[in-house]
Amino acid sequence: MELRQFFRSDLAKLSPYHIDQPDHCVKLDANESPFDLPTEIYAEISKEISSLKFHRYPDPSAGRLRTAISKMIGVDRDLIVVGNGSDELIGYIFQIFAKPDVQASFPSPTFSMYQIFAQIFGMSFTEIPLGSNFELIDETWQSHLNRYAKNLVFLAYPNNPTGNLFPEDILHKILVRSDTVLILDEAYYEFSGKSLLSRLHHHPNLIITRTFSKAYGLAGLRCGYMVAHPDVISEINKIRMPYNLNSFSQTVAMLMIKHRENIRPYIKLILEERRRIYDMLVTVDWCEPMPTDSNFILFRAQKPADLVFQKVLSHGVLIRNLNCPGLLENCLRVTIGTTEENNRFLSAITADFGEKV
Repeated sequence: MELRQFFRSDLAKLSPYHIDQPDHCVKLDANESPFDLPTEIYAEISKEISSLKFHRYPDPSAGRLRTAISKMIGVDRDLIVVGNGSDELIGYIFQIFAKPDVQASFPSPTFSMYQIFAQIFGMSFTEIPLGSNFELIDETWQSHLNRYAKNLVFLAYPNNPTGNLFPEDILHKILVRSDTVLILDEAYYEFSGKSLLSRLHHHPNLIITRTFSKAYGLAGLRCGYMVAHPDVISEINKIRMPYNLNSFSQTVAMLMIKHRENIRPYIKLILEERRRIYDMLVTVDWCEPMPTDSNFILFRAQKPADLVFQKVLSHGVLIRNLNCPGLLENCLRVTIGTTEENNRFLSAITADFGEKV
């Protein structure tokens, strides 16, 4: 039997999500937190684990976690749904809006999962190129949206992999359109301090997603949340998998919210290191770092990016090579790590090309 005759033909060109992980000592490629959880939180996690009933299914609605998130961000818990990272929730958004008359749109370059989800759910989509400085071009977006009766717009805020925030006035022009639903992916909110959450009650067409993977250091547990109008939440809950967030992730996320003051020094250090690394990269004559509001820096090399990547890797430091034709030609991205990790990256960047730290 030829099994391929049963497969969807539109998925033939879709490749599995894959990230190369060559041998390395310092991992600065995935925008994770460089800090493990504080010892006291591990101790409390150990205590909580003893009371978990692993032979029972988790709370299907994650009620206690949603309540904790509700108190943290000042939004009614009925406007919140949680999932295995914000990726799962973004996938659900595509599912509920995947109609033939709805056009999905997102910038290019941006978070790769938007395109992947659009393809998975068979949704028509458009990638709209950013400007030469990775900015949204207002006229281009408005002209594009005018072509369709119903629009679904995904914007990472700040954008990944560029790190910049898009101007609020341009976002507002998209948000006030009656033919558009705007999804703001605020995965890096804790590093930018900027959000449109306060506009949620005035704009039912606004959906915001956030994650515990970045600032909270829970990338290995996969936990995120969405805030949206009750009608959106209702539709999401119709398709959300039963018991979609396990008991352990729910428990640890609640503990991290309870002890969120403990991560503020980590965020402060990352912001300080971000400025230091940016300032150092500016002094490297072949390197053009991009201004950033996230926990990473995108930089363009005046040398072949593949060569820079391999040279940095030879020093045991893994960064992300984003080199491809177009705006990201010879571009690489480095996650902000600990001071020691960052020093190793800077030494690798400069030592191989005759610069001095």
